[in-house]
Amino acid sequence: MKMTIDVTKYRSRRKNQKMNKAFFFQLTRWTGLTVKQIIRNISGPVLKTRTAHLRRSITGRTFMGRVVIAIVGSGIFGARAVKYARIHEMGGTIKPVKAKALTVPFPGVKGRAANYPNAFLIKSKAGNALLVQSTKKGFKPLFVLKKEVTIPARHWLSKSIADMKPELLRSLQPKEIVKVMKKMGG
Repeated sequence: MKMTIDVTKYRSRRKNQKMNKAFFFQLTRWTGLTVKQIIRNISGPVLKTRTAHLRRSITGRTFMGRVVIAIVGSGIFGARAVKYARIHEMGGTIKPVKAKALTVPFPGVKGRAANYPNAFLIKSKAGNALLVQSTKKGFKPLFVLKKEVTIPARHWLSKSIADMKPELLRSLQPKEIVKVMKKMGG
């Protein structure tokens, strides 16, 4: 899951090397800030962190040639791709592929159903199939079995980029590029 932002139209048409370096510097700075914003969003308000795999997979890169682009997302440039990144961004329905049902963990349950060899199935009062474990106090529910699960769209990537777009446009204004050029000794 990645998004590419083409900002070629904002670059100066002049063959000014210092201006192009300043432009690239500003775009690279924005890419880094955007990656931080995405990580902030998925670490709290948008998604609940369980394993932090998605958070660790977020990277960004800037390229400047005939076109100027910034790429941010999950699983790009050496970072390990996370299979569930797209479903959390776009939403959708998940159905089992190899099994008859999905095992949805109850809060606080770690791992997969296979990690609980002494667990067994019961039917709840509401009619749901539950994978439970026997305890001294009774049964501890571990997983509910579902034929399908609908995940709502959470827009963790597109919302972060939209939130950062005004900063991008501001930082690519000619007066900001000139400020950077002066800092670079130009």
